[in-house]
Amino acid sequence: MGGVSVLGSTQQIRDALGRVADIGRDPSRVLRALGAGVVRHTQWRIEAGEDPHGKRWESYAPLNPIYATTKVGSGILMGRGGMGSGLAGSITSAVEGNTLVWGSNKIYSRIHQMGGVIRPKDEPQLSFKMGLNDDGSPRWWHRGSVLIPARPYLGFTEQDRMFLMEELEDYLARAVRG
Repeated sequence: MGGVSVLGSTQQIRDALGRVADIGRDPSRVLRALGAGVVRHTQWRIEAGEDPHGKRWESYAPLNPIYATTKVGSGILMGRGGMGSGLAGSITSAVEGNTLVWGSNKIYSRIHQMGGVIRPKDEPQLSFKMGLNDDGSPRWWHRGSVLIPARPYLGFTEQDRMFLMEELEDYLARAVRG
């Protein structure tokens, strides 16, 4: 029977496989780097006013027109400081074990993601300023509850998936090259 024999050291191959295995044993460094990308993508979606499916929030959850008259900031879920402030600026990622998580710790982040009804806790009604009176002064509103529409900003998109796959391929290629 004929065959091929290869002589020499396989140390380079073993070293490359060891580096790839190291990523599998402790993916935290890779996951932290990937987290920065998904945070950026989430912030871009907020700036664009889009949910993770690419649908614009204004198409299904436009701003209240009275609120819009005095809103400070450039768009839905955008505060007065733009991308670096408010909800967009609060998006962070973390590695928990072998899992990448991202989101916001702002007290209002969940209600904007999921939508819901806000009710008073210690008072008979909610009291807030929105819009202007005829004389230009802020208009006070008193309500038993307020409905906040869902404007999802967190999610795993096709763009995120493609980014993660490209980054993982790069990490693995660098590990193999040494």
